[in-house]
Amino acid sequence: MKEKLKDRIIPMTLASVNQANIAGSAAEMSYYFLLSLFPLLMMIANIIPMLPFDPDSVVGLLETLLPDQVEPIIVPTLESYLTSDTTGALSVSFILILWSGSTAFGTVQNILNRTYGITDKPNFIVSRLFSFAIAFVLVLFAVALSVLFVFGQTLLEAVNQFIDVPMQLFDIFTSVKWPILLLVLIMVFTFIYQFIPHHKYPIKFAVPGAIVATLLSAVLSGGFSFYVNNFGGSSVSNGTIGVFIVLMIYLWLTSIVLIAGAMINHIIYRLNNVEEFIDSSPNYHTTTSASFPFMDKKTIALGTLKRQPGDIIIADNPARPQGNRD
Repeated sequence: MKEKLKDRIIPMTLASVNQANIAGSAAEMSYYFLLSLFPLLMMIANIIPMLPFDPDSVVGLLETLLPDQVEPIIVPTLESYLTSDTTGALSVSFILILWSGSTAFGTVQNILNRTYGITDKPNFIVSRLFSFAIAFVLVLFAVALSVLFVFGQTLLEAVNQFIDVPMQLFDIFTSVKWPILLLVLIMVFTFIYQFIPHHKYPIKFAVPGAIVATLLSAVLSGGFSFYVNNFGGSSVSNGTIGVFIVLMIYLWLTSIVLIAGAMINHIIYRLNNVEEFIDSSPNYHTTTSASFPFMDKKTIALGTLKRQPGDIIIADNPARPQGNRD
């Protein structure tokens, strides 16, 4: 077990952590999340009026899910979009807003590819269209979640007019509503980890990271408010600049959660496919040349070598000392 820990688990974990560059990648991702935040809020404001329930119910759901310190930016902005005259239609402007909001998902795709060690870069147009589709699907997830939480009990009451629904079912719905939310979040994270990066892993390798990301998100929502309220100070809790700083920190931590889940998936895949990892990762060895002992020690990579076509060229070694050649 100790040899396995030393030879496999620790090196693969360290390689994955180094490859993910969590802090730097999260900063990049949170920046693009911020740029796409308001277009996405406008997009949600276009969809909400078409749903069969009061928009205030959706706002109330957001107030429940978001930390108290982030709410002063998100909720008033969404309310202002809802009261404007531009909402309620799937128009050309809606498509443009969705296209603008999909920028963040293109960044998410690039960072997750980097986390999974994928170096192939897709065509820009194809990648942007894919990000557009992902943004639309995730918005549909958000709408379905809103319908479940806001309209679920109303739907049961409507069905009860035609079919006798036991009262216990209403109690069950109320009690399992939050576990269902966690299950939906696991499904969303699984969808992100499975379909956004350009890998060919089986879907079972997307689930562990999705579970961890969901649990970390729940801890983040509660723990973030506790930290800011008790240790953030009045300069962070009050004022527009303080709220903006809190929003940036929250987006950065959310990005860390998203990347950490992908990294966990990649580590588990590597541990289950050791030979593939060994073949693709060279070993490094520092040695002194036997033929040229006067040369400095060099670090060379020892790995799988592939023969490349081409002419063989023999030339003098520039490092060889010049002198008599007998």
